[in-house]
Amino acid sequence: MTLNQFWLKQSKLIVWDKTPKIAFKKKSQNRINWFPDGKLNIFKNCITNNLALGLKKKIAIYNVDKYKKIKSYTYENLNESINNFSFFLVRMLKHKLNNTKIIIHGSASIETTVTMMACAKLGLHFSVIFEDLAPEAISKRIKLIKPALFITRIEKKKFEKKFFRGLNYRNNLKFIFLKNLKFSKPKSNYSKLIKYSFKSDKDFFTLFTSGTTGNPKGIVHSSGGYLVATKLTCQKQFGMNKDSVVVTASNAGWLNGHTYALFGPLSLGATTILLEDPMSLLDEDLLKKILGLKVSILYLPVTIIRLMKSLFNGKSFKTNYLKTLGSMGEHLAPSVAEWFAKTFTNKNNAIVNAYYQTENGAIISSPTFKDKISKIPHGSVGRTVTKYLKVNSVKKNIKTELKLTTPWPGNMKRILNGKKEWDKYWDNKGNFRMFDLATKKNNNLFVHGRNDDVINIRGHRIGCEEIESIILTIKKIFECCVISLPDKFEGEIVYLFLSTKEKNLDSQIKKKIVDNFGSFAIPSKIFYVNELPKTRSGKILRKLLRNMLTKPNAIKKSDLNVMVNKKIFYQIINQIKK
Repeated sequence: MTLNQFWLKQSKLIVWDKTPKIAFKKKSQNRINWFPDGKLNIFKNCITNNLALGLKKKIAIYNVDKYKKIKSYTYENLNESINNFSFFLVRMLKHKLNNTKIIIHGSASIETTVTMMACAKLGLHFSVIFEDLAPEAISKRIKLIKPALFITRIEKKKFEKKFFRGLNYRNNLKFIFLKNLKFSKPKSNYSKLIKYSFKSDKDFFTLFTSGTTGNPKGIVHSSGGYLVATKLTCQKQFGMNKDSVVVTASNAGWLNGHTYALFGPLSLGATTILLEDPMSLLDEDLLKKILGLKVSILYLPVTIIRLMKSLFNGKSFKTNYLKTLGSMGEHLAPSVAEWFAKTFTNKNNAIVNAYYQTENGAIISSPTFKDKISKIPHGSVGRTVTKYLKVNSVKKNIKTELKLTTPWPGNMKRILNGKKEWDKYWDNKGNFRMFDLATKKNNNLFVHGRNDDVINIRGHRIGCEEIESIILTIKKIFECCVISLPDKFEGEIVYLFLSTKEKNLDSQIKKKIVDNFGSFAIPSKIFYVNELPKTRSGKILRKLLRNMLTKPNAIKKSDLNVMVNKKIFYQIINQIKK
């Protein structure tokens, strides 16, 4: 079967208004148009199709709000709410829907979901951003995407007090405050005025991703290729189907909040549980209550799993319904994976250790829900989703930058930041760069972190992730981060940041490192902190920690915009200066 034939076969996973006959078409500058002759509507795939299949009364969403209250919504409820809001948007935009872009300022919630789905129905290009972003960070995103509407869950008075003063935006940008809205029912003939079938390659949504600098990159995904990759990975990696009850503990502004919390589950007629605050899962009573909703798939950020390990050590949360465990975000250390598997399902099961980036739209490599650790050991990201998605040659003992060598339908369509930024993703052979180093053993991929996170000490090359995984086998340590700095004698030296309730684990740490690597990898200094600085997606801000060690006075307040808890920055800086 050719590549084209395979992806045409996979295109049958979704409902088309016009069935494609071409899988993909290569264009200039490494751009690929997926299913270029196909037409579809993602709202139809996620809602209308399920109503036609008799799922009107089935619960589509359980919404867990910030007060830990749970409310359910059926597919029929969703359909009515989305139609009402679609009608409101049509009137608001005066039927000028073509090429209109919208920013949605909201967490994972019913309001954000209805807004996203209304945009999908009307073909409006949308971008979900975090509710707690600073005004400056919001302004950067407005400047890049140039929206016609800014929709927020925050009530008008609170928004004006917190954001308007520092918000730099165009005068023609309109604001919608969902908390202050009263909807009117759609007129019976309004749908006749709207186009509901869209080309597969039409812009669907943009997600912003950024590093420690806070400078956002606008990653644009189209609809057809994205939904095929989404549905394929939901089924193949997680075993998701219409009987699944899914917890994807992700903010709506993350890729997982789109792919595996919303569009994937709903396109399969499943039930998804949305968490306005994913960290609320650390409440043991709430966790048990949520699992009691017959959860079959539990997909969590590694940062939450690590905190659970420290809080719930020795406890068990097994149910008759829970079949699949998944992890997202940070590297999943084998010791953490072992605890997760043993505590929630079966110690012999592999974790769906998801490997992807926002640019990929969906998982590109992971163990599947069927795999056992005898086949794919903890710590590995398994194998690519299909043999028709290939990577470059990766060897057992030589860390090599990972690249995708064949087209992938989930990959971004373009980037808002321009050609120069786009070109960074491609090598001179047209391979897609992941910027991560990997090795392979028994056909299983092991990812060792970014290509700038490898330490060279006295001629030894070792990944920061490798040291961190060993340190995390010490049960009293919740999180850790290894940072390296240049040294004229050693090549590089190591600094270690720990999150733990203990204050003197130096001897245990040094013994672990010597036993596993040698004395050359012993940290020059160990910092004990309450919490590590992280992005909203749960990734540790390694570059920020490095800058705190080398040039703390050059760090600006705007550099902290991506942080969840800015207080941690000042606590760590004070400790470094001691």
